[in-house]
Amino acid sequence: MKRLLYGVKQLRLLTRLVNRVGGPLHAKGLLIWSAALVTGVLCIWEQVYATRLASEIEELQDKQEHLETEIGFLKMECVTLSSRERIQKYAQERLRMRYPKRGEIIHLEDGALSPAVRPEDLAARNDDARTNG
Repeated sequence: MKRLLYGVKQLRLLTRLVNRVGGPLHAKGLLIWSAALVTGVLCIWEQVYATRLASEIEELQDKQEHLETEIGFLKMECVTLSSRERIQKYAQERLRMRYPKRGEIIHLEDGALSPAVRPEDLAARNDDARTNG
């Protein structure tokens, strides 16, 4: 009987000890599992975010390459359109412009007519142009 009481006492002590240790250990285990879960979710999120950023970087690099190609074409077009021959041809054909003859050139110096051309000569030239034109 003494042995039985001694065994029951030990069992009660052991139960108390397990309850005391088990409670905090259970909380610690739950905390550890929660931390592991959060860490795992963060690692997955980081990987997804990095993949998304890599995809966006690739799209932007493709767009940059396309724009650089377009800039090259536009520079070539600008050179072509601003060539002297093309401008001269356009002026002659569409605008009906021509090079002036020797007597049609007037030189200006400091905003005034040069001494070689007098206002009367200009008026006479204009009258001739109207009658011939």
